Amino acid sequence: MKSDWNARFARAEYLYGKEANTFVKEIVPVIKPEGRLLAIAEGEGRNAFFVAEDALQAGRKIEIDLWDYSDVALQKVDARKGLLPIYTKEVDLTNVSWPTSLYDYAMCVYGHFSKEMQRQVFQGIRQSLKPGGYLFGEVYSEAQLPYRSGGPRNIDYLYDPALFLEIFKEDHVQHLFMGEVERAEGDLHQGRCHVIQFAIKIVK
Repeated sequence: MKSDWNARFARAEYLYGKEANTFVKEIVPVIKPEGRLLAIAEGEGRNAFFVAEDALQAGRKIEIDLWDYSDVALQKVDARKGLLPIYTKEVDLTNVSWPTSLYDYAMCVYGHFSKEMQRQVFQGIRQSLKPGGYLFGEVYSEAQLPYRSGGPRNIDYLYDPALFLEIFKEDHVQHLFMGEVERAEGDLHQGRCHVIQFAIKIVK
């Protein structure tokens, strides 16, 4: 799988474009990320760049740890980031030691894994967040399967909103939306699609 992603990211153009995801652009001015942020499965970094630039323009201090499985994608991030406080790390999420209460914010945009891995990853994210920390992001729902606008073609890699309600049942789910949206993100995310959006404040 790593070689497949490396081959995709080796193209000169950006797979999902350079613009941040629409929901990220909507939620970031509301929750105002600062401190330490973890961005998982962040590929070429389009959302991390937006978060970093927004924070710096507003005078908020931020450091972003950007994790991805593709070293090729991470090289593209490093080549583009300039002086932005983004620190890349090649991480296999099937074999990672999650920190405890380290991050103020965490972001997952279209990080798709098997059902078993989804649970492990989001439990790990919750563990890594400080009390009062925020998780936000957008993923494809199981209802995306009949669409042809992007995402995995295997329902095991799509999301059920019940996962978020279960893992974060003790937390403050400030925003949980499932429904149709329009997306235009590079070649791979184009058109009407079915997503889950989430913004969750950790209470632990």
